[in-house]
Amino acid sequence: MLKIELIQGDVQSLQNAIQKFNDDPSISFIMMFLASQSVINNDEIDGILKSSKKPIAGGLFPYVIHEKTLLSEGIVLIGFTCDFKLAVIQNISEESHISRELQKQLPWQNTDQGTLFCFVHGLSSGLKHLIHELFNQYGLEINYIGGGCGLSQSLNQPCVITPVGILEDAAVLILANVNSGIGVAHGWQSISRALKVTEAVENEIISIDWRPAAEVYRNIVEDHSGLRFSEHPFSDIARAYPFGVAKLADELVIRDPFYLKGSSIVCFGDVRRGSYIHVMNGKPDFISAAAGRACAIAMEGLHGKKPEALFFMDCMSRALFLGELFAREITHVAVHDVPIVGALTIGEIANCGYDYLELYNKTSVVGLISSDAPSH
Repeated sequence: MLKIELIQGDVQSLQNAIQKFNDDPSISFIMMFLASQSVINNDEIDGILKSSKKPIAGGLFPYVIHEKTLLSEGIVLIGFTCDFKLAVIQNISEESHISRELQKQLPWQNTDQGTLFCFVHGLSSGLKHLIHELFNQYGLEINYIGGGCGLSQSLNQPCVITPVGILEDAAVLILANVNSGIGVAHGWQSISRALKVTEAVENEIISIDWRPAAEVYRNIVEDHSGLRFSEHPFSDIARAYPFGVAKLADELVIRDPFYLKGSSIVCFGDVRRGSYIHVMNGKPDFISAAAGRACAIAMEGLHGKKPEALFFMDCMSRALFLGELFAREITHVAVHDVPIVGALTIGEIANCGYDYLELYNKTSVVGLISSDAPSH
């Protein structure tokens, strides 16, 4: 069974809660979701992480989720009672050592159940390579869920919580011996025809249909919205008009336009040259309801097992788009008598057990963690 506790107080409150988890012989490791405005500073967190008898892993996020509440201040602790393996990979932007460290710290093992929790600095340039290497090593043998830590305006803030401290440009990976069902859905709808990316480098779209990317995007969005980019900040309009990238999955994978770089568009997450994209938009009610669809997909993935906890990794930019309506999104994922924990992330990491492991934007990811007892 998972053991969950919310701490909304000073460092002593957190130390007391960690001590209680450390004293519980059934708990094997502790997951921590830290909200960005919590009163505890990094030095205090560092000391707690390094002194804990049991490993602590997780991340710093703009907001954390506990039950049906979104919190800018507070810490969610989850005590796991299962077997696990844990890896900490630092300096992931250097990329060359990621494969070696994965093989060393998380060697492949044949397993019929397993969930890999992945928390990584959301703005690190090594994120794409990490996801690629994870899939190379484990493929579809296990489920994956996690997200990008940190705050969108800070490139070098320590934000990945590990047993060796709170780190920047790092990833912490926990392969937990638990069953799970994972669901992914976004609710955005296409407002354009398929557009070919004719030039791109990593996450920068340079041209679309052999025309400057910003020009193509501006014409479509201004025509649909009636707004003008010359009169509004780019981000104010773009948050309602992401790209949808055609992949093998049922839904288009969303890429969030971040800012303009000359006539190019820089996105969260890579967009490959030669891929086809759509400009997307959505109605708030439909977008928030998609979270419920993600939960239904996750429930199907449990194959009749009873869920013990619901992990909800949702995108910070969805919350910005939905505003006060975001509360509906949490309501849509709720399952009777199943506790909810989670965070608003900078990019979501997941697969549904049959799709390629992916970094998502503006997407709801639900992970239902189960006991071995089938539900009746």
